[in-house]
Amino acid sequence: MYTIKIDYFDFKRIMESGQVFRFYEPEQGKYVVYSGNRRLELRQNGNEVTFLCSKAEYDEYWETYFDLKRDYGKVIKLAAENCNDQADRGKLFLKEAAAYSAGIRILKQDVWEMMISFIISQQKQIPSIRKCIEALCARFGENHGDWYGFPTAKAIASSGPDGLKGLSLGYRERYIYETSVKYLADGFCGDSLAEMSYEAAKKYLCTFSGIGEKVADCVCLFGGGFTDAFPIDVHIKDILYREFLSDSEKKKVEDDLKKRLGTKDIPRKKLLDSISYNGYQEIIDKAFSPYKGVRGIVQQWVFAFETSDRAHI
Repeated sequence: MYTIKIDYFDFKRIMESGQVFRFYEPEQGKYVVYSGNRRLELRQNGNEVTFLCSKAEYDEYWETYFDLKRDYGKVIKLAAENCNDQADRGKLFLKEAAAYSAGIRILKQDVWEMMISFIISQQKQIPSIRKCIEALCARFGENHGDWYGFPTAKAIASSGPDGLKGLSLGYRERYIYETSVKYLADGFCGDSLAEMSYEAAKKYLCTFSGIGEKVADCVCLFGGGFTDAFPIDVHIKDILYREFLSDSEKKKVEDDLKKRLGTKDIPRKKLLDSISYNGYQEIIDKAFSPYKGVRGIVQQWVFAFETSDRAHI
């Protein structure tokens, strides 16, 4: 058992921020999280956090996993300095998001686990994602008695193309199998991702079956330690369009789309999808330039705030 006192650490908000799927809250204030073949029980009371593990295991793994060496107070201060313009809609939104989400840290998870988890996450709701991941672990992971570790690429690949049947993975079966085979064939080690540049890491990840730019950015941010990565999902698209485009920019996008489609009635999703991933990256580069190097932290702030009950009150 090892206890620390730390500011800007809200375990429950971290776990619910969409970056990790294998965690549970068996009782209020007590949590369990799984990573690879590790299991941790954790308790939090205010800024006091107790890790039910040895000091050696905390130093070796969990301190880095929870990004506890980073001074998040500096990032909060940076946001405060850049969000004082009351006339700027985007900055006001970010100010509220930072206040709400200040306890969120970016986890440093296993790259392989992130690759498979976020392949599974596509077009699924969180309860379904977690169910699929647990089923995958139960079939292929190491048995630890009352829980299973996350399966290796070898365990999945050796089962053959039909080994993933019956896990409610749908079209993701092929992606997961092919990614496992390539991971082994390339001799890839997830830890080596950190030796690449962010651009090279993202490009390489996109060579795997089922991994596009959004999933690659998730792996880079939540596994590779690239805190400048800024994954763009439907929530982030809506935030960027709604809060960080000027009215004139929105009008141009909407007028061009109406002309192209020949209609004035445009569904919100079609409107948001009319801007490319690179187009959204340009908005990010402009709107979040003060946060270069930690834009992924800001991404988690706005994502958590957007999906909370407070965002649209």
